[in-house]
Amino acid sequence: MSVDTDAAEPIRDIAVELFDKLSALFVFVVAGVFLVPVLLLLVTSVKSKTEIFTNPLALPQDFQIENYATAWTTGGFDQYFMNSVIVVSISLALILLLSSLAAYALVQFDFPADDFMLVFFLAGFMIPPQVLLVPLYTIMNALNLLNTYFSLIFAYVAFGLPFSVFLLRQFFVTIPDTYAEAARMDGCTEFQVFFRVYLPLSVPALAAVAIYQFVFLWNEFLYAIIFITDDAKRTLPAGLMAFQGQYAGDWAQLAAGIVIAVTPTVIFFLLFQRQFMRGISMGTTKG
Repeated sequence: MSVDTDAAEPIRDIAVELFDKLSALFVFVVAGVFLVPVLLLLVTSVKSKTEIFTNPLALPQDFQIENYATAWTTGGFDQYFMNSVIVVSISLALILLLSSLAAYALVQFDFPADDFMLVFFLAGFMIPPQVLLVPLYTIMNALNLLNTYFSLIFAYVAFGLPFSVFLLRQFFVTIPDTYAEAARMDGCTEFQVFFRVYLPLSVPALAAVAIYQFVFLWNEFLYAIIFITDDAKRTLPAGLMAFQGQYAGDWAQLAAGIVIAVTPTVIFFLLFQRQFMRGISMGTTKG
């Protein structure tokens, strides 16, 4: 019995169109589930205390923009923000530099232990940061680094290297060796090949690593609250917890503080989202 392909074609088109509409509806519903709490947070951050309790789901009648100013100054978010900028900037710069150098060595240098080194870096994925909290605390205490930026920076760089080395190594293998050979023939040293050839070609992968690590570093809480006890040195996540305890009943300022804390990650991702997607896709095409 033969099937009339011409008759089945309209049915197939209807099925495809129905599937597309259902997929769009599903995406819309999922996006709404995630966006509604965000919108509620933004609305709460500009409300007065009275409006929050009388009309928690309604739009604000009188926008209280000063909630952000109060949270920034009175709540100490200016200091928390600067602490996070210092810790995250140094940690991210070290992660990008060390991981790119390690990935370049794994790709360009042929030595007996290169496969073992790659496995060694990948093994870092298997160790949760919570497991190393006590050993690292003991080490930092012995080195007198507790309650300093360095305790967080060293820990963050150690946790950030495995994924970064893996992703950059996957990207570096897609770069033709002829580029490096041509640069060496022109008299470039290995560092010059790395900085003048590989890094400029690896901007998408570096952006992907930067975004991934920035989101983790900016929002890291466990080590920030354990290693840093001085309020003047707290990063934003730890400072937000202290702020919550101090202003437990002031939901407007607390919402404003949360918005201040999450805004940098959103801006950072929006600025580099294209490079992020390109780096992720290109970095997983070859092994």
